[in-house]
Amino acid sequence: MALSLSECESIVRELRKALAGGFVQKIHQPRDLTLTLDIRAQGQTSHLLVCVEPRFARLHLTSQKFENPPTPPPFCAFLRSHVEGGRIAEISQEPGDRIVCITIAKAGQMSILVIALTGNQANVHALNEKQLVLKSLRDSRVKTGERYSPPTLRPVPSQEALPPSTIDGHLTQDQILISQGEKIREPLSEAAKQGTGTFGEMFPVSAELEARYRQREQEEGRETILEQQLTHVRKSLKQAKRKIHALQEDCKKVERYRNYARYGELLKSHLHEIKRGQESMTLVDYYDPALPTLTLPLDPSKDAVWNMENYFRKYHKFLSAQEHLQPRVDQTQQEIIRLEAQLAQLEQGIMDPEFLPKHPKTPKTSLPRDAGPPKGRQAPTQCYRTYTSADGLTIFVGKTAKDNDQLT
Repeated sequence: MALSLSECESIVRELRKALAGGFVQKIHQPRDLTLTLDIRAQGQTSHLLVCVEPRFARLHLTSQKFENPPTPPPFCAFLRSHVEGGRIAEISQEPGDRIVCITIAKAGQMSILVIALTGNQANVHALNEKQLVLKSLRDSRVKTGERYSPPTLRPVPSQEALPPSTIDGHLTQDQILISQGEKIREPLSEAAKQGTGTFGEMFPVSAELEARYRQREQEEGRETILEQQLTHVRKSLKQAKRKIHALQEDCKKVERYRNYARYGELLKSHLHEIKRGQESMTLVDYYDPALPTLTLPLDPSKDAVWNMENYFRKYHKFLSAQEHLQPRVDQTQQEIIRLEAQLAQLEQGIMDPEFLPKHPKTPKTSLPRDAGPPKGRQAPTQCYRTYTSADGLTIFVGKTAKDNDQLT
């Protein structure tokens, strides 16, 4: 949920007091739609968070530390070249809208950061003095080189319909004064003046917003992890069931070879009777007390010895299956039981910490298409091959004649 209009007005007042005349020391883009500006003002460095993620669009000072990519994304690199090192000349807000403008002076030129905290249309635009769009963080209806104009305002409900603010109890009255054209000047707290006290004492509005949105992001992160775990467990369970089905089919195939060692021994005692081209052999099973008569199929294209050995080979397949396949069947069956229990827990919204990712992935950051990560100096490749003689001596052989000259 994006900032409300009253919350936006409140944070703008706090930023005016905290950052007026400050210098932009460093700009980072830790996430695709998140910027952080390190601003030195009033003897201390404050960190301004700008997020235009539609569900969490917001602007406030932050005490949170972010992990930044090794290479600045295109928009961040652009701001560093045009804004970094500049002085904040003005922080303003479009009347009746959640659009904040930060004017920054650098080297005699003015740049304007337009921060639109308007839900799905949230964006950051970098403008020049002529209000022309130089670059935007997200794709926008306003193209680069066009003149920026704020969107048309929708009708605003009456003051009576506005809910009381969750930031502080004076916002509703402040809105009334602003609508009457009066400017509100609130003195800095003693903690903010002296740079002492906690972050919440110095910047109460930012602290409230940061706590609220951090909780929302954590809740959404938990829901995302839960959905990822559900998808992963369902996929793993499906794979395990396919695996055990295939293993059981393999076990069934080799099960018929259980008695083939006995058949091989019977054929061994009748080898002299088997002729090439014979398709079967009928004999008495001496291993059975009932002495039944068995008819064993043969390969007519093979001789008697090959047919006998073939029965022993198939019996060894049965033994191998008993040694290797059956333990895998038992192991997979236990895995299915575990996954089904885990799936039942996840479907109830219960996540076991054991199944949470040990190292959560950092959000992806957009990189310029024509620029990859910084290329370090490549290690020099060897210009020769190394061999060892029968006497244990090392022999170097150059790849080219020039390499051989260098070796000598």
